[in-house]
Amino acid sequence: MATKDDNNQPKASTAAAPATSPAGRQRAESIGFLAIVAGILVAVNVLGVFFFLRFDTTENRAFSLSEGSKRVVRDLRDELTVTAYFTADLPPPFNATERYVRDILAEYEAASRGRMHVRFVNPDDDEERQEAEQAGVRMMQHQRLESDRVSVVEGFRGLVFEYVGERQTIAALPQETAGLEYAITTAIKQLAGDDVPIGVLSGHESPTPTKGLSTLARMLPTYEVREVDATNAIDTNLRALLIVDPQSELTEAELGHVNDFVMQGGSLGVFGGTMKVATDAAPEITAQATGSGLNRMLEHWGVRMAENIVADWRCGNVPLRTPMGFAIPVPYPPSPTISFTDEQSRHPALFRLQGTQVFFASAIETLDAFGTLDGEVLMRTSDESWAISGADLSLRIRDPRQWQPTGDSGPFNIAVALSGRLPSAVDNAGDARSTADTRVLVVGTSTMMRDEFLPPAEQVQDAELAGAMAFALNSVDWLAQDSDLIAVRAKTIEEPPLDVPRAVTEATDDAMEAAEGGDESGARAAIERRQDALAAWEGRKSLYKWGNTLLIPLLVAAFGVIRWQMRQRKKATLKL
Repeated sequence: MATKDDNNQPKASTAAAPATSPAGRQRAESIGFLAIVAGILVAVNVLGVFFFLRFDTTENRAFSLSEGSKRVVRDLRDELTVTAYFTADLPPPFNATERYVRDILAEYEAASRGRMHVRFVNPDDDEERQEAEQAGVRMMQHQRLESDRVSVVEGFRGLVFEYVGERQTIAALPQETAGLEYAITTAIKQLAGDDVPIGVLSGHESPTPTKGLSTLARMLPTYEVREVDATNAIDTNLRALLIVDPQSELTEAELGHVNDFVMQGGSLGVFGGTMKVATDAAPEITAQATGSGLNRMLEHWGVRMAENIVADWRCGNVPLRTPMGFAIPVPYPPSPTISFTDEQSRHPALFRLQGTQVFFASAIETLDAFGTLDGEVLMRTSDESWAISGADLSLRIRDPRQWQPTGDSGPFNIAVALSGRLPSAVDNAGDARSTADTRVLVVGTSTMMRDEFLPPAEQVQDAELAGAMAFALNSVDWLAQDSDLIAVRAKTIEEPPLDVPRAVTEATDDAMEAAEGGDESGARAAIERRQDALAAWEGRKSLYKWGNTLLIPLLVAAFGVIRWQMRQRKKATLKL
């Protein structure tokens, strides 16, 4: 009740308010924290409706668009419509493919500045299915693995691009998404841009776009690849001229027309041309000098292709048939394995490539003039390489122990690039130089471009580019100064091969030795040992893969459990 003070005034009650307990304060703080986090998540989702942003920390930016792809859609002049036909509830892994397609098409759409429009269609009725088939999308069969059986689900997974009355279709998206951006950007470039004209020198027993280079031509759908007769002046509208493995001498007039093309700003790619390699009677492979005369022009630019074949102990494997009738992969020194330095990989022709394997490459010498020009060495063999020279070279596939390094030792340059205002390759031209910056690429072999060393054109998939093929395509892009697809193509490159375990190579050597000695049982035992070693190697690779996939999440989960237990013990000993 109220009391009175000394002045007979009422005195207010001073009863204390109950103090908040530590547990109650902790509960209130937790609720407040959860409310703040929930508010932030709601705000982020609301902002996500209006702003598109993704973070990609993978080494080759596998889950974000390359600048080349962004530039292609950013430069669209008209409306592009992309229709994605995806049947709902496709079995794994194709359901994940749909999610990836949605994400990457959203990035294209955001980069297009309103020019590209995407719609997804689930063709679940006859009219929509007919629409998809008329557009060129194929009905595909997908296996669904259930608890006690495997069933087949039919459905669509394709893309249709429509631009100013023209159409491009990806009839069936692959299971792997690694090459999808390359396929999409290529389709858009085919629709929205004019084909870039490039030329391939005809005659001199050289391969042509229809015979010998058909796979390369198929892999360059945004180019118009023409045959060029250098006995006449070369069309300066061509963005690049390719000289691929001429087998006979070029005349002075032809070399003069090629030089004139370069002097007017045209780019030139020379792939092989000093050695003729006969592989049709493998394993008896031979090589002879061609005398193409290309060096009469190249030497003015500080480059000379040698008449030899470079061999390297760091090399790829090829199959060798044994006397018992079965084949064993053996090292083949005329197929050097090339590793690229960080500096070399910065060149557009080698963008993000870590290495490649080449066949039958001739060494390229750099002369004094090379140092005065803007030249770069793109490929170099290892210190374990040597040059095979002579009138008739035997490159027969054989037991590795039968190779005897002779002649000059390496390393050797086998690919160089020049750019800038190049001097004329005509002896009496004085100080004349090209009227504009130009590009010249010289490679000691053409095998990365020729059909004999590549799968048939109809079997090559965009997502299955090996390093050598990627180098050939990148080289054309660099020469034609059309680099949009270089960074996109880098995402499709195969991982570099792992070093083969010693147990595999030792078993291979034992099998070869037993086969040569007529010991069939010993050879078969060694082959079984080799197969066991390969199986163990595959097992280790799987272990590493699943370890990386599962170990880190398990460690994080274990850390969380330990932290939770520690907090529980701390709360149990807390005294109020």
